[in-house]
Amino acid sequence: MSFNQYDTFASLNDLREDWIIKVRAQAIWKGITKNTGEFRGYNIIFFDDSSERIHAFITTLIVPKFEKKLAEGQIYIIEKFKIKYYKGDETNRVVRNEKHIFFTEDTKLEKATSIGLNIQNHSFDFYNLQDVAAMKQDNRFLTVIEDVQPKAVYNKETVEKSHVPFTVTDGRTTLNVTFFNEFGEAFLNAREKIVEEPVIIVISAAKVTEWQGKTYLTNFPSTRFYLNLDHSAVSALRLRQSMANFYNMDIDAEIEPEVPIMKVTEIRKLKKDYPQKSVACQIRVKKFDENMSWFSPYCSKCETDLKLVDENWRCTECNRNKLYPDRRFRLYSLCSDDSGAIPIIWPNEEICRLTGKCVYDLEGDDPQVDAGKILPSVLKAFEKKSYKITIKLTKENLEEGSNVYTAYHISAPIEMSGTHSPNNQKVLPIHATQMSTQITDNDLISKDNSPPTEKSTNKSRPRMTVEIVDSDVQGNPKIQKIMNIKLEEV
Repeated sequence: MSFNQYDTFASLNDLREDWIIKVRAQAIWKGITKNTGEFRGYNIIFFDDSSERIHAFITTLIVPKFEKKLAEGQIYIIEKFKIKYYKGDETNRVVRNEKHIFFTEDTKLEKATSIGLNIQNHSFDFYNLQDVAAMKQDNRFLTVIEDVQPKAVYNKETVEKSHVPFTVTDGRTTLNVTFFNEFGEAFLNAREKIVEEPVIIVISAAKVTEWQGKTYLTNFPSTRFYLNLDHSAVSALRLRQSMANFYNMDIDAEIEPEVPIMKVTEIRKLKKDYPQKSVACQIRVKKFDENMSWFSPYCSKCETDLKLVDENWRCTECNRNKLYPDRRFRLYSLCSDDSGAIPIIWPNEEICRLTGKCVYDLEGDDPQVDAGKILPSVLKAFEKKSYKITIKLTKENLEEGSNVYTAYHISAPIEMSGTHSPNNQKVLPIHATQMSTQITDNDLISKDNSPPTEKSTNKSRPRMTVEIVDSDVQGNPKIQKIMNIKLEEV
């Protein structure tokens, strides 16, 4: 008989179901479908006495059997469950284990009452921050020191949202982190209660993303943070931080370079040696392309547009079909200034911000809108107006010759005169009129000097003198006859 009555994670497989394990629950969260808000079940991260982690899932049908027993930090004995293997590249995996536990009707979950195996309070898999950029399609754990910035509040689709940005370092590399909404507020509240400085944070199961070429950590439903945790890794980092060779972050806010404003013709000439990744232009929206749909179906998981394959919408990133895909704005505009014209794509985030509405709002507000074929009047109103637009320069623009650009910030309409349409009209040069410098007696007339009596008359005269001015206009231009004006004697 084996001394250890519990199975190890390494021994688990899908050949049988009579397993028994003793584990601690580190994180528990609900699985919610983003598009529909449908509750799918509970997700749990378990770890055992060897600190090995595994993901478990409880489907909706059997949730009532276990729901009241679930609590983070609790130690459980679990019996009779299925083991399933992940298929392909699962970007939402929160642990590296290739297997996960699947609860069934026969599964037993009981709180452990005996002392038995010594299971630590927490289990982490720490990584250096310099390795995070390579983990954009994976979810791991890391430890950092943080520097918090004020909470930013904004409206998205008429709902108030917020996020808390801050910067972290492990002594070698710095990284940006953003916690959203309630999670960010919970972080700020916990941060205010910490006395010991510097504050060391452990972030588990974070989502690695990229925005405008920079790597970020953001919170996911599975994400948890721990401040100044009683853990050996935290103690080691605090000791290293006190050493002279530890990299101390400059807490001053990073000053972003000012985005230059260019003409359309200048933007089209930019090549890969251009140092900045964005440029601004002040242009007028001539029209939107109404032959193309004003929204696009996309995969909310991968944040990529879907393609129609065999009459089904399919995501080329996760290779899944979407029966009822989510939709986001996508407007193709033709813009111009006095130097030329340029096509600019208006992204979903900016249109939502400017209109305060999402795609579904416009479909419900405008009865004339049908399957994206008719441009809603709210969007049509953006035409024939001038804006300052900041566009993101991509590899396609700088290296591959693409003249289609994507905006990432659009100002409110600007009051401007003119049409801002490029043209080839020639402008005649203007020359200074040569005036005579000789003054005759006839010119010496003022309010104190009237003409001599013999030259004066009672007849009314026009009070306008006609001078001949040289010009460069060639030929015999037709001179319009001036209308005779009848003058009455006073």
